[in-house]
Amino acid sequence: MEMKAIRLLCTCLVSLALISGSQPLKIAEGHSLGDIIIEDIFGRVLNDNGIVLVDWEGYMANPAIKVFVVPPADTQFPATAVLTSSEPRLYFDLPSDAGPNGPSKTITLTSASSRVPVLLSIFPDRDTYDEDHLLQIQLTDANGAQSSLAVNVHVIDQDRDRRGPFRITVDFSQDQTDFFADPRTRKIVRQAAEDWAYFIDDISLDTVLPGAESTFIWNPDGFVSGTFTTNQNAYTGFLLYAYGIHSAALRSGGEGSSAGDFQSSGGVELPLKRSGGVEIETQGNFNTLGWFLTTGDSDWWEASNLGGEQNDLYSIAHHEIGHSLAFNPAYPILAQSKAQGFISDPSLLAYHGSYPSIDTFDHLSGEIDNASRKGAFGYEYFGDVPRGRWLITKLDLLALQAIGYRLRQTSAFVPLSILTRRLPRGVVSGEYLATLRAKGGIPFYDWTVESGALPVGLSLNSFTGAISGTPNQAGTFNFTVRVRDYQEGTSGVSLPMSITLHPRR
Repeated sequence: MEMKAIRLLCTCLVSLALISGSQPLKIAEGHSLGDIIIEDIFGRVLNDNGIVLVDWEGYMANPAIKVFVVPPADTQFPATAVLTSSEPRLYFDLPSDAGPNGPSKTITLTSASSRVPVLLSIFPDRDTYDEDHLLQIQLTDANGAQSSLAVNVHVIDQDRDRRGPFRITVDFSQDQTDFFADPRTRKIVRQAAEDWAYFIDDISLDTVLPGAESTFIWNPDGFVSGTFTTNQNAYTGFLLYAYGIHSAALRSGGEGSSAGDFQSSGGVELPLKRSGGVEIETQGNFNTLGWFLTTGDSDWWEASNLGGEQNDLYSIAHHEIGHSLAFNPAYPILAQSKAQGFISDPSLLAYHGSYPSIDTFDHLSGEIDNASRKGAFGYEYFGDVPRGRWLITKLDLLALQAIGYRLRQTSAFVPLSILTRRLPRGVVSGEYLATLRAKGGIPFYDWTVESGALPVGLSLNSFTGAISGTPNQAGTFNFTVRVRDYQEGTSGVSLPMSITLHPRR
């Protein structure tokens, strides 16, 4: 009897609302909304196909992929969506959180036309394996109704098990502080040096004979006085002296040798130094809290390098080695660029859209890397994504090239191209399948027919490049395909194609 009275009361309330012209009473508890939509920059729905990220070859900052969150059609606004993942190497654009349990980001959707952009990327690792992770979205609207979505995130790992031809020899013999008596500190500095060297191509450098190269070494009290040392052994490449210091400045340093000679190739001088130093403040960078001694990929988020915490030795070593290798007035092109305030190089202009500035500290001050949205060399505290362990960016490497090095064509520098040149013949009323292939760029590809048309009965999968179906007319059909990679503002590349279909016998 009591339940009947409750049902009658609800019915009367709804009827009264309809009679009065107002909206009926909404009981939102337990109510589910329609589907959240995830779109890419090409307007494609990603719910079923998923998101593709890339882990570029070498240890560098990876591209940040933009997607759009679109609310269900029946959402009452404003609505809130929380994006999460359990993978700690994934991260979103700011504002967001990163940590051992994975990233999280909250966005607000204000209207039915809301299409909120979100950036997603992954911190690099050192293996060669593709990965799959889940991006989860929980949306709650103004009435408390909810919708959830889980989208697969596929990571294409382009790392290769190969060592670069350029050598950086790390020499700890000048350390008088015992800072590098610890095998962990030696390993971290060597790793940072190898990560830079990986991207430098063979430039046929001449061998430096024993005793031929002079390098200035700061005394342990740091940046006040020092002595010169000469190489004990022959080497080819770059000789990097790594040693500890402790001074009132509480800062580390790095520089190319102003005393030594320039590199040469076949006896021809190059605008590159043969040696340099990296000095590590033993008590911690700009504080006396010591060092965070790890190179674990999943703890990248702990290494913010702020003043009130242990700084990350890998980050600082990576930065100071950059000064030793290129970002220092000992390098003539850098000195000239510093005098004019920017690096004028066509490759930098093509990628960055402007010539990156050089400040008085030899940093790319104010510059954000286009692909990763991380701060460039010397601007690592800034950018559109969380500030964790410092990484080499594509902009840094192009600056390295402008200063005089030759870069290897690692995956970040392979231009977009279509590999498929011919498509197989087919038979009318027979099943047809061929897949277009591309390489280079950021490999989250969008395939379209730019002009002409496929034979009736065939279709092109924009995600996979697969042309499939059952054709129903014989003949030769000409058309042009276009592929775009995940770089906004680019038109992609196009190629004429044809398919010949024979009558069924």
